[in-house]
Amino acid sequence: MPAKSPARPPKVLHLGKYYHPDSGGIETVTKDAALGAARAGWEACVLCFGKVAELREERCSDVRILRAPIWRLVASQPFGWQYFRRFMREARTVDIVHVHVPNMLAALALVLARIPGRVVVHWHSDVVGKGWLGRLSRPLEWLMLRRADAILATSRAYADTSTALRRFQEKVCIVPIGIDDVADDEAGVPASATPLVLAVGRLVPYKGFDVLVDAARELPPDCRVVIVGGGELRPELEARIQSSGLAGRVVLAGRLDDADLRALFQQADVFCLPSVSRAEAFGVVLLEAMAHALPIVASDIAGSGVPWVNSHLQTGVNVPVGDAAALAAALRQLLADPARRAAMGRQARLRFEAEFTADLATRRILALYARLLGHAPAGVET
Repeated sequence: MPAKSPARPPKVLHLGKYYHPDSGGIETVTKDAALGAARAGWEACVLCFGKVAELREERCSDVRILRAPIWRLVASQPFGWQYFRRFMREARTVDIVHVHVPNMLAALALVLARIPGRVVVHWHSDVVGKGWLGRLSRPLEWLMLRRADAILATSRAYADTSTALRRFQEKVCIVPIGIDDVADDEAGVPASATPLVLAVGRLVPYKGFDVLVDAARELPPDCRVVIVGGGELRPELEARIQSSGLAGRVVLAGRLDDADLRALFQQADVFCLPSVSRAEAFGVVLLEAMAHALPIVASDIAGSGVPWVNSHLQTGVNVPVGDAAALAAALRQLLADPARRAAMGRQARLRFEAEFTADLATRRILALYARLLGHAPAGVET
């Protein structure tokens, strides 16, 4: 471990695929962790990919950001020599390397680099549905996890059912994801004139939006379902909406800016997460719904953190995966019962405050850093 001068603040390097303003659950976690460290007096740097021709350095809110160009994109995995080379250089100078995975190139770099500091692997998700690339990544994952000083998992449910993590449980620390509070953003947006079910996510197969479209057939005729997000399945979902006679009742809103999305959260009656596989490892968007005191209907995905985040019959309802009839029934029951919706919304808000704020997640991560560097006695909150 590199010797630290008392005059120098500790340094952390986050290694991720992308970074703000690129959006996504992992990007949000990376941003909050880097900002939290910077505000606590650390020198925080993020190495990521971006839409650049050459490696570019910038600063944002006291975080140093290095954006590398993408040479090739394979099954959502970016590759690039400048990313790899810059990591080899930066990793020699920091106290903590914090790697956000899945990220095959980051795993390779971590395995090959000589890193004098401590290594934290943030295990956001197993590699799911990547074919040959997923098989190729397994030996790298094992070597990366063996090198790690600590492994952060976002829920105990996910950590316990991850084949990759099974042999490294002694290194696993549970740090649930947290997001910034929205309480100060509530601006008296008028309620929707009709019942509104909101869903948010990329239009990709594991998000299960086809199941939500099928469920919408069984919702009251005056109910509107709004799905926010873009992605490859938009044409297929549009065709499904048309063929089901749901035009106007199910709306694909595309990508929205933060203000418009917040307005929809404030107008919605129920939030829905219909995901159909363990690729939905946690459901960061659930935290936004809970922060807005919305009741949730989600899928009961075995081995995912989703059913833990959405506490069944307290903050919402968890229904069988891929069951459009059960999804529709749960949504109908909540839409028909304002008192129950309000009670679950209050519980959701309380659970958010107790478990899922960005401040709490940052404090847990910084406590782990301190323990790894020998600056604190025991452990991380779990």
